[in-house]
Amino acid sequence: MRRYNGSLFLLLVLFGAAGYGLFLLERSAPTPSVFILLPLLLVMTFLNGRKNFLLLIAYTLGLGFFYLILSWYTDASNEAQLLYIEQHLLASLLIFLYWLLLRHLRSVFEENQYLTERVRTLEGYSETPQLLSYSEFLDRTDFLMAGAKRRNETNYLIHLRLKPAVLNKKSIMQLLTVAGLRVFRAHYDVMSQRNKFEFLIFLQNTDTAGANIACERFLGEVRAQMTSIHYPFDIEVLPVKQSVEATVRHQDEEVVR
Repeated sequence: MRRYNGSLFLLLVLFGAAGYGLFLLERSAPTPSVFILLPLLLVMTFLNGRKNFLLLIAYTLGLGFFYLILSWYTDASNEAQLLYIEQHLLASLLIFLYWLLLRHLRSVFEENQYLTERVRTLEGYSETPQLLSYSEFLDRTDFLMAGAKRRNETNYLIHLRLKPAVLNKKSIMQLLTVAGLRVFRAHYDVMSQRNKFEFLIFLQNTDTAGANIACERFLGEVRAQMTSIHYPFDIEVLPVKQSVEATVRHQDEEVVR
């Protein structure tokens, strides 16, 4: 953002200074260069770099020929010719600086857009860096489910839903994440935050008894870090038969009922 602000400020300063200088020159010897230049700068704002460069070359050469013909047609004096040269150089400098800075600004915008998409892909919705994004969580669990079906393994999902009256949702989600990282198997069980209210833990290759034991260990770790008497969430241990997404959707329908 600082780089963008600096570029924009420099652009406005150069644009204002060059425009003011050109205006002073036009007062002494009016020519249509200003009326051509301003719409041209506006057009360049909406075109790509290659077309803008062609406009830059065309305008510079065309303006040079215009002043040449004007000097010949009016039989201009040496002082007038010098003024035409100054006007030509100033107008050419202005459009060149605008093209250069416009190109720089667009590269900043493109880099910012790329980095934004990259961060969104890597982190997704989750506000907690240790968690998988929900989309990555679904992709990972679908992959694990495919292997589990071939090996006839069973998988379970620990589903936590914060109660509506809870205020410090972000802090509780952080607490659940820390507790999950301490209890569950790294690179084997995966966790995610579906939204601001739901926390998911996928347990692979376990049975009902094992899932309940893991859930109790998790609750014990959470209890050790909490000061309130009651849990600020509802928790369920659900068997995953088809996919995590189907299991969660079915659970949502049960809650609505």
